[in-house]
Amino acid sequence: MRPGKRNFRIVNGAGPRSPAPRRRFGFGRSPAVAPRRGPEGRGGMIGGWVFLILLSIGAYIAAKLPPPERTVTGELQGAATASDGDSLRLNGRRIRLEGIDAPEIGQTCRRGETTWDCGGEARERLTTLIRGHATACRLHGHDRYGRDLGVCEAGQRDLGREMVISGYAVSYGRYQSEEDAAREERVGIWSGDFVRPQAWRRSNGGAEEMPHEMDNWSGLILQWLEDQIRVMFRRFLDGG
Repeated sequence: MRPGKRNFRIVNGAGPRSPAPRRRFGFGRSPAVAPRRGPEGRGGMIGGWVFLILLSIGAYIAAKLPPPERTVTGELQGAATASDGDSLRLNGRRIRLEGIDAPEIGQTCRRGETTWDCGGEARERLTTLIRGHATACRLHGHDRYGRDLGVCEAGQRDLGREMVISGYAVSYGRYQSEEDAAREERVGIWSGDFVRPQAWRRSNGGAEEMPHEMDNWSGLILQWLEDQIRVMFRRFLDGG
């Protein structure tokens, strides 16, 4: 090449073009550009949310169905006495009614400006249910305090269900639809203001107790859904 002559490129025979600009930095490479999320990425996100919504609906329906019976570890039958609104003594053994939580002895509730002994009345309600009937309990192991956990019947009535639907106990792992009905009818403790027994025990130095676990897969699905929704929401906020 002779001095002073400019270098032109020939592209596909289209004639001379101006020389390609030389980059000052980066050795001629284009700077990195963050990839944008295309329609496919957005479609995947929407599909994931639709899947979670449908699974949530299925888990909600499953949670409304009666829980499957847990493994029976023993059976008792005989004349029972009520210790409080959610526990019995039967054949010398302490039995905690599974899936409910009743106001504690000494706990009070309110109806307007009136205070009433909801803990004592819950025990009286359970006493009425078992009076004159043999009580039969199917036991499902023990709680953390060594009491037998059981589903008990008297006079062909599920005692836990009767306590919740009459408004003298709340759902504690079972009987959620019964609690909803009692709340709607405003019966028992739902006729005014009350503190849930678990919170009352905590604030009054009582024994701490967790809701009774059920051997149904819907609870596991709901927990998994909660985790997945949290992850997807975080990704959505991060733009990823």
